[in-house]
Amino acid sequence: MFHIEDVLQLKDREDVRHITRRHVLTMFPGLVLALILIVIPFFLMFPLFTWGIPGVILFFSAVLIGIVVAIRTLLLWDADILIVTTFRLVDVDQRGIFTRIVSEAPLEAVQDVSWSRSGILQTLFRMGSLKVQTAGATANIEAKSIPHPDAVHELINDLRHLSPGKKAESAAAPVVPSAATPAVKGEKLKTICAMLEKYSEEELERIETILKARERSSIADAFLKDEDAEK
Repeated sequence: MFHIEDVLQLKDREDVRHITRRHVLTMFPGLVLALILIVIPFFLMFPLFTWGIPGVILFFSAVLIGIVVAIRTLLLWDADILIVTTFRLVDVDQRGIFTRIVSEAPLEAVQDVSWSRSGILQTLFRMGSLKVQTAGATANIEAKSIPHPDAVHELINDLRHLSPGKKAESAAAPVVPSAATPAVKGEKLKTICAMLEKYSEEELERIETILKARERSSIADAFLKDEDAEK
């Protein structure tokens, strides 16, 4: 079985927010083939055994191959995953029992996230593909045939705006007085409150820290301006 520790060592204050695998429907061809290889020989067991040793070898070979195909299908499905943490995306592409490719992209490097769904099967079973476009030399990430790609897309976009890089940019940005009317401000506050309800307690504490730092900075700037005016 796959263990997340094999491909990911969490950093300080980093949490895993979501782990997604390919839809279970993608295992169907491999498991059907394995079932055929395991079950059919039992229906032909007596005719095969009448062939003597060659028939016995053929019987057990088909069953053994079927078991191997089933185990391989399950292992590849279990180990081919996309991990979403509070800091980064980790894509594990398991292409064989002994072949694994791991790609990683920090959230601040993510430029665009898109998802797509095509065909009757993907629509009925609510699965699709997710593409993550990154900046610079960071590898792009694509997860195919995953369940609920729209929900994963929304989660990544939410985490992007809470990543350390984005927070630093937000904290450094000047505060511009708003000219919005009280009614507009009220609507904006309701929207912000609804968004904040989705965040964890730790993320809310980080937002509170940033707001307090801005407030202290504004007070200090006002104090210095008053002193300059008195001089």
